[in-house]
Amino acid sequence: MMLFLYDGLCGFCHRSVQWLLRHDGTDRFRFAAQQSDVAGEVLLRHGVNRDDMLKNNSVYLITDWGTDAERLFQRSDVTVRSLFALGGFWKVLGYGLRVVPRFIRDAGYTLVARNRFRIAGRFDTCPIPAPNERAKFVGVRD
Repeated sequence: MMLFLYDGLCGFCHRSVQWLLRHDGTDRFRFAAQQSDVAGEVLLRHGVNRDDMLKNNSVYLITDWGTDAERLFQRSDVTVRSLFALGGFWKVLGYGLRVVPRFIRDAGYTLVARNRFRIAGRFDTCPIPAPNERAKFVGVRD
């Protein structure tokens, strides 16, 4: 199981989550807004300071979530690992991205992340998932 931690107020992040929901045919992903208590607990386990979290402009992916093998990925590594997890064509694309040196991938990621609100807008509050998607979101309050 993988836990995808995203900025719940970011329109770009919201669209990324919606894209993953559509393509997650193996039901491997769960999602939590970075503003949630769940995200705070998980990131704390990995030494990520909650106050610095949103300043970093990064999404986070936790592989093997809830096990002793749990690992945290950030920035462009999240994209690569997510594509691997989706399999098929997406896995091939992930391998193609992994060939690009991380510092170059991360520079591209940072450029998009810094402009994410201009690209896709910002929410005043975290959108509530649709009823048919709710089971994939952890830490969601009614």
